[in-house]
Amino acid sequence: MKFKMTIKAKILCLVAAFAVLASAITALSLNTMSDYKRAIAGYRHASQNAFNGERLNRYLSATALEMRGIYMARTEAEARAAAGKTDASADQLSAFIYHWHKQITPGELPQFAGVEAKVLNLAGGAHFIARYARDNGHMAANSVGNIAKHRLFREQMQADIDAMVDEIEARQALSTAELAHFETRRQQQFMLIATAGILLLLAGSMWMAVDSIANPLSQVRRSMVRVSEGDYDTPIPAGGLTGEIGELWGALDILKARAIEAERLTKEKLAEEHKLRELVLD
Repeated sequence: MKFKMTIKAKILCLVAAFAVLASAITALSLNTMSDYKRAIAGYRHASQNAFNGERLNRYLSATALEMRGIYMARTEAEARAAAGKTDASADQLSAFIYHWHKQITPGELPQFAGVEAKVLNLAGGAHFIARYARDNGHMAANSVGNIAKHRLFREQMQADIDAMVDEIEARQALSTAELAHFETRRQQQFMLIATAGILLLLAGSMWMAVDSIANPLSQVRRSMVRVSEGDYDTPIPAGGLTGEIGELWGALDILKARAIEAERLTKEKLAEEHKLRELVLD
């Protein structure tokens, strides 16, 4: 038995298809927001690491300049003032490296542990030079601190920092590229789902409007006009019709049968009246 859906059922199916499309877009939107938050978090963390690398170099430069101020002081008063600034810069450097340490996830920057140890070593050395200058004078501090071994240590430390910063910048560039790729991919997914869904729904709507409503109603209208004009030979589909259009054909079949019956009764009445007139006249 051939199954045929009613117009109401087809409209409900179309509404359900719209609901499915809306649900799919909503689900993709929620998933996109979740993934985008993770991508943005990774990008911000990479950017923060890059910024921290710049800050580290700035704090190191400040500490080195304050220590040089001790070495180049012209008086003990200038040396003590430079020693105070050196302590402050060293404290700031230590606080910063400890703060950055808390932001690093395990295994994220393998070089960080070595850099951290050297930075803290330099900060401790800066405090020592400041204290030594206050206790023994800036000339003595210069002879102890401003030596080739310490300069080589700072050069090696700076090389390690530069290598770590290069890796951070490479990761930041990778994170930026991944974020851009994510945005492009999701835009394509949205366009694909929305376009395919809309085209399918439009095709379904057009099919329902033309095949299930417009064409059948046009056939019913033409048949009704022919029956109303007395063309009782107009074919009416017999059986197998369901739904609203089937009911229209059924109603038209009843009207046709009643019109035929009415015409037959009219002809019989006219025939009887004709016979009656003939009898009267005779």
